[in-house]
Amino acid sequence: MKCRLFFIILLILLTRCEGKKIAHPLISPHGVTIFLPRPSITSKKDEVKLLPVLKSKKKEVIPTLPQRNQDSLIIRKLNYLRTQKIDLDLNEPGSRSFFFSQQANSKFPTMITLAQESFFRVGFDNDILDYTDRFYTNGIRLDWISKVLQMNPASHLMVPYWGAGMNYYGISLVQNMYTPSTTKTGGILYGDRPYAAYLYLKSFKITNDASHGFRQRSELDLGIIGPDSFGGWVQKSFHNTVPSNNEPLGWEYQIHNDLVLNYSIIFEKGVIKKKYLDLLLISSGTMGTLYTNMSGGFQLRTGWMNPFFSNLGISRRNFTAESKLQKFQLFLFLTGNAKIIGYDATLEGGMINKSSPYTLPSNKISRFVFQNSVGITMTYQGFRFDIEQFLLSPEYEQGWWHKWVHIGLSFCL
Repeated sequence: MKCRLFFIILLILLTRCEGKKIAHPLISPHGVTIFLPRPSITSKKDEVKLLPVLKSKKKEVIPTLPQRNQDSLIIRKLNYLRTQKIDLDLNEPGSRSFFFSQQANSKFPTMITLAQESFFRVGFDNDILDYTDRFYTNGIRLDWISKVLQMNPASHLMVPYWGAGMNYYGISLVQNMYTPSTTKTGGILYGDRPYAAYLYLKSFKITNDASHGFRQRSELDLGIIGPDSFGGWVQKSFHNTVPSNNEPLGWEYQIHNDLVLNYSIIFEKGVIKKKYLDLLLISSGTMGTLYTNMSGGFQLRTGWMNPFFSNLGISRRNFTAESKLQKFQLFLFLTGNAKIIGYDATLEGGMINKSSPYTLPSNKISRFVFQNSVGITMTYQGFRFDIEQFLLSPEYEQGWWHKWVHIGLSFCL
């Protein structure tokens, strides 16, 4: 009896708390609950060290010291960006990985920023100024570029850029129309180009790397080719408004409705940079249900102009002044490229819907085509005007060379 009483008293003494120290349970690997007295904490540093060992019953997640330091580093980086008036593009994986890293370098060597400029562009293509009405006969394109479009879900599908630069995000609405060599005969003109039209919405991103004289563009197109693109209706309406024009015949035989889903990437690299002369090399690739091709070419500019990679060719007055760029530009340009054709739905029909009444067979398509253009550009502060004459080699067997004029108007918002 005395031994049992002594053992109980000894057990109470061993498990008793000293002062206000509270015993905390710790589960051993064998499932036995062991009570350990909580050590005294003299500093926050000691408290942080004990966090991995002492677990509360609520399992609260308390940030460790390195995480607190990381939060402080992110705040310092944010403050730096704000003081420098920099809008970092966190859509870019390079910018994200550096911003959330533990590097304290405030210069952001891989930083990609968002362009603060917003502008609207209207482009119109037609062969009427060349006194023809055939092949690629009309095109309309509307572009809106703004940093708010970085929130467009399609922007996450754009090709990332692993370096420093500035990003421009935009969307476009595009409608193009194609006809055979004449629209006055009606019926199907076998061996000639089929009627075709498409309408699609484009989402794109342009990364401008001025320090390396390089520009990268990626684009995603989604729309429709066929009668529901309203190409025939637009051309007939235009012809009916001009008394001297006859209504085009044969649109009922156009390529039938099908999906337009295309992805493109374009690279531009400056090789000559002079005050009044510059030369760019351009390469591109496109894949999808509308077009599949690859091309390479050049652009030569001469005149009174700002450096090609300083912006997208247009800027508001305050941005022009801050960048010390010319308010007025006037220059000539010459372009040329060669293209390898893999697939062209405007000639061969839709990739999914094979019910079109008339298309050209694959062995009649020209697999190598050449396109040249010459034009003039004038800009003044937030306004830009372009006019360009195009010349295209035959796109199919027994086809002809074709030319049309492009007119573009851009203005800052």
